[in-house]
Amino acid sequence: MLSFGYTLLFYNIYAIVRARGLSPYVGSLHALRQGHPALCSDLIEEFRAPIVDSLVTSLVNKRVVTAADFYTSDGCYLTDQARRGFVSHFEKKMNTLLVHPGAGLRTTWRGCIDIQVGHYIQALRGEADAYTPIEPR
Repeated sequence: MLSFGYTLLFYNIYAIVRARGLSPYVGSLHALRQGHPALCSDLIEEFRAPIVDSLVTSLVNKRVVTAADFYTSDGCYLTDQARRGFVSHFEKKMNTLLVHPGAGLRTTWRGCIDIQVGHYIQALRGEADAYTPIEPR
């Protein structure tokens, strides 16, 4: 579930990065590799725990997802029904309202990602002293 959640989050970040006019393939922290969106790998780090890790922990602790929701076949996978349910819970999480800790704006997790991409652009242009990652409470 973590891997699947990280993949969903990664491509949400990818879409926002592209929509903001940045190349997802040029990052600052991850090494440049042919065809790898290094910037998305950079930006995902600050969002893994508060979005995906907390979602997976919640789904397991509340027994929304159980061992019966998995099957093995050259790996361990969610059933079709469990996968659809996970995507639904992921979307609910992405649309959860919160206050962006740095900007003080009421927005969603998706909005926080957009704010952070905008902050990254400001840092690139020299309009901000440095890029400050989000620190949720």
